[in-house]
Amino acid sequence: MNAELTFRIVFWAQLMFIMIFNRVLPALRAKKSGVKLTPDHEAIENEGKFWFVFRVIAGILLAAALVFYSFFPIPSSRFQFPIPYAWRWAGVILSSICLFFWIYAQEILDRYWSVNLKIQKEHRLVTSGPYRVMRHPIYSAMIFWSAGLALDTAHAIFAAFAVVVILWTAPRISKEEKMLIEHFGAAYLDYMKTTGRFLPKFKRH
Repeated sequence: MNAELTFRIVFWAQLMFIMIFNRVLPALRAKKSGVKLTPDHEAIENEGKFWFVFRVIAGILLAAALVFYSFFPIPSSRFQFPIPYAWRWAGVILSSICLFFWIYAQEILDRYWSVNLKIQKEHRLVTSGPYRVMRHPIYSAMIFWSAGLALDTAHAIFAAFAVVVILWTAPRISKEEKMLIEHFGAAYLDYMKTTGRFLPKFKRH
């Protein structure tokens, strides 16, 4: 098995992992509990119409990029950039660790997690697991995972994808925190004082 095929297998394994744990299982849970996963007017307003449309278009373009990268390897190879295999393996390790951390943080939120910016029924503030030291471990994992993916594939399309993730994450987090402050009030403001936004904030003794 050549090295390029190995990297592509890792890529598809990670993609299938995301589809199962980030889409299929949440959809089954939502159906069981009667929660709607499709965004309603409130969720779109919370996210902002511009960023909602941005996310939808980015998702469509990413799907097209996945098809191009996966099923047209010869023409898509023109967009690869030469980097040492050591860097690509570092990308495999980074993206794999971040992917598991992403799903772990999502599982901690349980039914309070949603792809849409909306307060869930009987929503409570989760401060366990990684949320003890950081407020947005899922977004942090997504950023570092996309960076690892760019190294793993050594492909310009996924390097651009990593940039898009960063551009999308910053305003998304600001809107999410505004929503949570409005809902939880002082409790969330106090929580912000003891946690980091993207990286852990440990208490000083």
